[in-house]
Amino acid sequence: MQEITDFRKLLDERKDDILARTQALDAEDREKELEEINCFKNDLKNNIEKYLVKFGVPKRFLNPRSHTDKLNFQKGYFFHGPVGTGKTDGAASLLKNIVLNTEPGKESGRLTIPSELALFVSVPMMLLNIRSAFKKDSIDENEIIKKYTKVKILVLDDLGTEKVSEWVMQTLYIIINARYEDEKQTIITSNYDLNEIKESLNDKIASRITAMTETIHLTGIDRRSGLSVMTMVK
Repeated sequence: MQEITDFRKLLDERKDDILARTQALDAEDREKELEEINCFKNDLKNNIEKYLVKFGVPKRFLNPRSHTDKLNFQKGYFFHGPVGTGKTDGAASLLKNIVLNTEPGKESGRLTIPSELALFVSVPMMLLNIRSAFKKDSIDENEIIKKYTKVKILVLDDLGTEKVSEWVMQTLYIIINARYEDEKQTIITSNYDLNEIKESLNDKIASRITAMTETIHLTGIDRRSGLSVMTMVK
């Protein structure tokens, strides 16, 4: 009996020793992982332009001047206001802050921000790309639409500047409605308010934008003149 007791005691001691070593290794691994993440985030901050380019942000807006750090990075927003009041700059600034606050994932063993995180596109260019793709027999219409419906964060710049047609309204509705139903984060800029969007496009599109975004009205003189300061009014 004593031998059995001693053996069990030895087993318990070894279990405790193995557990202690495992916990030490886990702690060391976590420390290394945190160090790796911190290094990546510092690199991300220093090279944020590279990621914004990858997501489609135009060169002019890679260093946005708008202050959007107080906004909710999980929500969609509808920036509207007169020409030159900083709508595109505001959207680029918000996307920049979202990327900087996104937890990295791993691809091929290396930390990175997934390329499918976001897409920044002007509405006229998006519609042109879709129409051009539709003319190619080898392209599946659903696949080209999915590029805009499935991306995690979509920035639609200059909604309302496109020439309106039945095809345009249908395409915009398909994209916006799909993102509304899937609760995908969507950021939209426009020279027009939602009542004007309702009149120029249709009430279904305006209704879904209202439901999936918070509205930010930008006021002030045309910023392109270099004379104004943007005022954001939620």
